[in-house]
Amino acid sequence: MKKLLALLLVLTMTFSLAACGNKDKDKTTPSDDDKTVTDNGDQDKDQDGDKDTSEDKKVLNLISTSNIPSLITWQATDTVSFQVLGNVISGLYVLGTDGTAKPEMAESYDVSEDGLTYTFHLRKGVQWADINGEPYGEVTANDFVFAWKKLLDPAEACQYANMLATASIKNGKEAFLLQNKIVNFEREEKNLKALKVDAYKDTENATAQEQFDEAKKELEAKLAEEKKFFEENYGSLDEAKAELAELAKNLAVTAEDDYTLKVELSNPVPYFIDLMCFASFFPASEKYYNETGKEKYGKSVDALLYNGAFIFKEWKTSERHYLEKNPIYWDVANVELDALDFRVIEGINNDTRVQMYLDGELDTTTLSGENVERYGNRPDAVELPETVIFYAEVNVNNGALTPTKKVLRDVRARKALNMAFDKTYITDVIFKNGSLPADFFVPKDFVSSKEHDGKDFRQVAEDLYGGGEGYNKYNPEKAKEIWTQVLDELKVDKVNIECIIFDGDESKQVGTHIKDEIEKNLPNTTVELLVLPFSEKLRRTTEGDFSMNWGGWGPDYPDPMTFMDMWITGGEYNRGKYSNPTYDEGIDACRSGELTAPSKTKDRFEKLVELEKILLEDEQVIIPIYQRSGLGLRNPKIKDLVLQKFGADYIYKWVKIAE
Repeated sequence: MKKLLALLLVLTMTFSLAACGNKDKDKTTPSDDDKTVTDNGDQDKDQDGDKDTSEDKKVLNLISTSNIPSLITWQATDTVSFQVLGNVISGLYVLGTDGTAKPEMAESYDVSEDGLTYTFHLRKGVQWADINGEPYGEVTANDFVFAWKKLLDPAEACQYANMLATASIKNGKEAFLLQNKIVNFEREEKNLKALKVDAYKDTENATAQEQFDEAKKELEAKLAEEKKFFEENYGSLDEAKAELAELAKNLAVTAEDDYTLKVELSNPVPYFIDLMCFASFFPASEKYYNETGKEKYGKSVDALLYNGAFIFKEWKTSERHYLEKNPIYWDVANVELDALDFRVIEGINNDTRVQMYLDGELDTTTLSGENVERYGNRPDAVELPETVIFYAEVNVNNGALTPTKKVLRDVRARKALNMAFDKTYITDVIFKNGSLPADFFVPKDFVSSKEHDGKDFRQVAEDLYGGGEGYNKYNPEKAKEIWTQVLDELKVDKVNIECIIFDGDESKQVGTHIKDEIEKNLPNTTVELLVLPFSEKLRRTTEGDFSMNWGGWGPDYPDPMTFMDMWITGGEYNRGKYSNPTYDEGIDACRSGELTAPSKTKDRFEKLVELEKILLEDEQVIIPIYQRSGLGLRNPKIKDLVLQKFGADYIYKWVKIAE
């Protein structure tokens, strides 16, 4: 997921809460002339009259540091979107406070002895609600079939279509791979058309025209190779699209009747039920989608249906997200909160959040920097352990060639970047909150192996490859030597790395540290930090318009594969376009091949450890930075506010506020 980071992202979303009912609290309340504004700037009908903000209501006031890129389940790719979707739309299962999957739209399920066929029995009479909480129609098995197949629509270019392959649904892998081929081909065509000579500058080793010609030649060669693939395997691009439509049509998810959903797998998936908690597997009403139209669906709060615990009442970009309890939610009797009020404050610093908590405006806040030392020993301090990794993705082969991209393609240069800055400074001086410096990608304390005496993934990596703490660790002298050699061999006189980072005070501190260290330790190199709105960040990285991109990733399900399959050829989050057939084959063996057999569990775990070694020690595809952890302050009255290890960060239907 999620969090593309994030995890990001993805990815620097923080929450602060305040229970209503305190007359001294300065709450933000809707005014009579407020308008609901969508993420694309459209205005909808005023929904404020429906809100009940009286003081006997239990409302959590929260802070989000990012806007919502998408409310369409098959298009959502980031933590911010997943956080809202996970509370307004319900899938077959939902994560409970103990981190295990609980029945939601599914009342029960049967699974065949070979683990290849799941039959879900849906709750009868569960209604979709409109913006006003009025029933629209029943949630049926076809709602799941429709939404899952939308992941394979080339016109949607869904980045999470890979989840169908992860779940090993029959025809899902084949459809995902073909869809990616088509989407990438059309994206490269767009890049070629947009290529301009004035985007380049003369250098000592090449004129702007020479650089342009080299980039154009490379893009044309890529397109010719991809066109040849379509012609040899399908006859043409159009025929490949027709084949994709057929694969999507035959995706092995079937509505046996209104309340029975059958899913057929290519191989057993031990975490399949956990996947059903994830937003990509949520339902959508096909009838409502067709009535609303593609251009409007999900673009505003009154162009979406809700079957979750809350209804999204107000969506104001850079201002507010307001959710109210769904009065016709199937389990409404067990939902204590009446509303969630997110104030969107981009770039808010930790000092401001902490002061709001101390002033009684908030019931919880995170701590970082000096605030950890100042407030971390208070009795209301709480630990917030996470399995989120923040990293810099390197553009290996996406978009038009530039001198900088030429350098970054060299694995030696990427290793030098990883060794050029001190990550301990980031965790111990900037954050001071228990975050860990990372030269690894699969987090500590995320998954363990029964076949290795219950050892954590990181310990198995240590036993097999000495990689417990990661690979290519901090060594500025060696980094300088390698970097100089690469620039000399490639005849590149200067490297300008444009690094896209998150907004926010801490992100800028981390970015500045990395910039200063790289410029100090790597000769003839400058780093430009670029802070972009979240939606623009996603657009540019998808199109390959970046040198390095700071991202974050939190798990979508409890298996190392959720981190490792990001980097397969054509993967939706492989925005740098890294490609390695050996890596792809290893992922395939672990996801849908011979290593998925129950007798191969130990071998599969060790293969995933080996793949991380390839990713980092051998290829340095990404530059890991830190594993996020947290320390915060929280009002003891708040109960069951649990930071989930995967999926949506928080499921608010479980939250209670003690009297």
